[in-house]
Parts: sequence; C-alpha cells; structure tokens
Amino acid sequence: MITSAHICYESNKTSLELKSLGTLIEQNTRWKTMPTEWSDCGIVIPQLIVLTPTPFIIQVENDPEWVPEENKEFAEWAGLSDDDELSLKLSRCDARLAIQSTAPDQITLTGKEIIAFAFGGAVDPRNSDISNVLAIIGKEISGVLNDCVNEDLFQY
Repeated sequence: MITSAHICYESNKTSLELKSLGTLIEQNTRWKTMPTEWSDCGIVIPQLIVLTPTPFIIQVENDPEWVPEENKEFAEWAGLSDDDELSLKLSRCDARLAIQSTAPDQITLTGKEIIAFAFGGAVDPRNSDISNVLAIIGKEISGVLNDCVNEDLFQY
C-alpha cells in the first residue's frame, strides 16, 4: 500500500500499541476504530482502521534496519539543514505510524511484468476529519508529520 503520511516518533519515549491508539482516537473524536491486519507470504502486520468518512489505516513501522534512515531522509527532502530543530527531532525518531488508504493497490500481472496502480488511493492528511485525528495522535506522541500527499513536514 502507498503511504499517505507518517507520524514519526521516538519509541523510547512513547510506548505505542494500536489498541491504546484506538482508545485515544475514540475518546477524543466521534470516530470509531477497528483492528485489522494485512497478511501476505506468511507475514502478518497488525493495523487499525479509523472510520472517518474517508476511512484510513494506521500501522506501526519500527524496523531499526530502515525506519530511522528513512525518517532522516524526510528532512533532506524538505530541504532542512542538519542543525534545523525539526531535522534534529526527526533524526531521533526511530519509529513511525504509517497512514494508508483502505483501498487496495491494483496490481496486474502480465507474465512479463508487474504493473501497480496506486493513484487515487491516497488519504489526504489535510482533510479536516483526518487532520484532526492525526493531530490528536501527533500531540500525544510528540510526533513529526511527514505529509506525503501535500509534501509537508511539521512538528506537533
């Protein structure tokens, strides 16, 4: 799935579980949440669906092999200097929440190639209902939002 946004955070300062995240959302918004999972090739990834008018999925990404480096790249893509406050905060983030669409990517196998269509499945983090949920989460975990749809980066 294509990620529409990330909320990056420091895992040593925030113990985060999807169940508690669902409770936080339900206590602070009018939206319900529902646990789900993605699975393929023996891999199972727990997820949380947030039932806003445009539903979206949240999943934890905390693999130390690649998440911290990718988080640092967000600052580079935003053109921040290494000593910028936001860049420094991102460099300390070792985990993130991936915000994704509930619409599956369309994949076509032709026998010679794999064609993936991911357009139209993006969740817009600037949508007021979605933005409100992301802000509640971001403030709770002192996170940094990387908005992949609108190419924006900011700290809660």
